[in-house]
Amino acid sequence: MITPVAVVIVLKSSPLNLTRTVSASPSFSYVVSPLIAITTVAVVDYERIIVESRLGKDYIKNAKKNIEKKQELLAKLEDQVRNMRDKFNEQKLVLDEKARDKKAEELSYKMKELQRKSEDFQAEVKIAEGKFQRDILSVLMKEVKSVADQLGLDLVLSKSAPGLMFVSSELDITSKVLDRMNR
Repeated sequence: MITPVAVVIVLKSSPLNLTRTVSASPSFSYVVSPLIAITTVAVVDYERIIVESRLGKDYIKNAKKNIEKKQELLAKLEDQVRNMRDKFNEQKLVLDEKARDKKAEELSYKMKELQRKSEDFQAEVKIAEGKFQRDILSVLMKEVKSVADQLGLDLVLSKSAPGLMFVSSELDITSKVLDRMNR
């Protein structure tokens, strides 16, 4: 048995003045009357846009450079902390109490510095990623609308994440619903 292709149809006034038969597969067809119109739907793969667009590629390249620089700095600081800890562990038995406390305090300070810098770095990455997401989404929405208008699409959905990216204003029944609700 052949499963028919799913078709989204919406009841609305239509400029069609003839009844047409539309075939979705060799064994499945349906009739479109003047009061029923086909809603054309498309999808956009947001992840692919990020990876393959010039804007996405530039961001990924710059982010990678920035991350590598920060990781080098963190690695140096980790080495300093490790060396301080090793020296402290070697010397703590021979140091007097005051010197031992001072070294322990210096080590603690350096460890907190490492932790702070690591957290700051993670926050910077999140902020940069959020800004990039807003920037690319802004450009993407304009381009999706342009392509949807050009192709005569009614709805465009995001393939990778649920969400409506474009809808034809003809499909928006918000005003009618508001009118009925406000009666």
